[in-house]
Amino acid sequence: MLLIFLSWIYIFITAKNFGILFTKILGIKTCNVIILQVLGLFFYAIITSFSAFFIRIHIEYYLFILCINILLTYRYRSIIKDYFNSTLLLFKKLKLQYKILYLFLFIIILAQSSTKPYLIDNETYYIQTIKWLNEYGYVKGLANVHMFFGQNSSWHIIQAGFNFPFLSGFYNDLNGFLFVIFSFFAVEKLNDYNNGENIQSFSLGLVLLFSLFLMQFVNAPSPDLIIFLITPYILYLFITEYKNIVINDFKIILSLVLFLCFVKVTMALLSILVIILFLKNYKTLKRGIWQYSFLSILVFGLFIVKNIIISGYLLYPLTQFDILNFEWKQPKALIEFYKNGTYLAGMNNVDVSSFSFLEKIAHWLNIPKLHGVFNKTYILLILVFPWVIYKSKHKHSLFTIYILAILQLVILWFTSPQYRFFFVFVSFLAIQLFVTIIKNKKVGLYLVTLSIILSAIPIFITINLNTFTSNDFAMELNTFRLRNIIIPEKNTKTETKFTKHNIDGFEFNSPSEDTFFWATGNGELPCVNKKQIDYIRYYYNYIPQMRTDNLKDGFKSYLIEK
Repeated sequence: MLLIFLSWIYIFITAKNFGILFTKILGIKTCNVIILQVLGLFFYAIITSFSAFFIRIHIEYYLFILCINILLTYRYRSIIKDYFNSTLLLFKKLKLQYKILYLFLFIIILAQSSTKPYLIDNETYYIQTIKWLNEYGYVKGLANVHMFFGQNSSWHIIQAGFNFPFLSGFYNDLNGFLFVIFSFFAVEKLNDYNNGENIQSFSLGLVLLFSLFLMQFVNAPSPDLIIFLITPYILYLFITEYKNIVINDFKIILSLVLFLCFVKVTMALLSILVIILFLKNYKTLKRGIWQYSFLSILVFGLFIVKNIIISGYLLYPLTQFDILNFEWKQPKALIEFYKNGTYLAGMNNVDVSSFSFLEKIAHWLNIPKLHGVFNKTYILLILVFPWVIYKSKHKHSLFTIYILAILQLVILWFTSPQYRFFFVFVSFLAIQLFVTIIKNKKVGLYLVTLSIILSAIPIFITINLNTFTSNDFAMELNTFRLRNIIIPEKNTKTETKFTKHNIDGFEFNSPSEDTFFWATGNGELPCVNKKQIDYIRYYYNYIPQMRTDNLKDGFKSYLIEK
């Protein structure tokens, strides 16, 4: 806990400094102290992503950022002083019960961050993606080694810039930091709510109702958590400033939407909200059109070039824009295999190709355990939400978000209808329904407190998750140990030995035979499961191959002649 807390201080300082610099460059004059931190992470993602094309994100990069931090701290020392005073004042304004609630949440997030990562994706590609960034930066054709490496979220480039790879293998705590700062923001909204007034601020604070669910994303650098936490604020701004948004707030919402799209391309739907706000308030916002355009082109450009380097495609894993022909381009057959697997994951790994449309819906709704519960909940919320719109004074903005929620479901239905991809809309629709019926501040506080208390239980008491999941790997949460007060657990929960293999000239490290198909864990580079290599070699006749004798030069897929 102690070492993680120290790393959070470093992230806090860096995000603050880069946030201040970003607001100066973009001309944002006023900004909430917590949102400033998020904008700082966004700017840090841009700089680190650009750097990863040329250098590894290792000690030399950390020294570079340290120098920038020192310069920015000196340059903006008066602003930083005001920033700290404002943050302290916000905390002092909290009523006693809200201070206690936040401090308790802070401690359990810190404790959870010290435990072994829970998420299965951490063992399939998070660790390895970050490791490649630390050791080599962006690598040509990395998707040829493991298809999941092609995703390479900007959230992982930020984590690579905060995990101190030259010191240890357990700093993996960007999500914990994000949840801590957002929780302060949410608790502040709950504290300031007056019964029946500022309902949308109240709804923003009620995101903490889902603390038990969100806590499972804390100890791994999952890109999902920032989506779950920041999207509600974007929707809040869209609702409250739909009719009359000022340039300052438009720049903030544009930056946040670009950030989420940079983190996860599935959030591109949110750009529709930005376009609507711009068109509706064109006379007010047209003065900054060149700034908006430059920032958007910069982020989109970084995203496209990163995709080209790693996979050979403009919009991986989409092949519709296949206009390039690089040596390291991943074969389309493997992309189709990847996309089919992703779709099947949303159908509980059942082949539904022979099902009728209605049979597919029935199967999807009746998937066992937590998946089926969220699927049914989402459909129910979509059915009842028109009543919420009818009762609200924000009819037009809520209706727009409602259409986006439906559109998201339609898109996911044809790609990968997994509940975590639409959870952000589940939480938003559910909270809007809640505040339409219950506007009492005490009820909201009691329920949030209960959720946070329940969140603490799995951290300290071992719980079998057989009721919620059928995945053997995710059957048990890892609990907090006494030694974690000082030293956190490593960034992996896979206990396995790695063996070096050489198949048709491709030399790699593989976890033991008892690990699941996509697992990589924390093996030395290059690391990929032998099961995966053998399967693709047998069924698709492809094997990864180094382009040169240097790992930095990347990989290509070699077609085996049979």
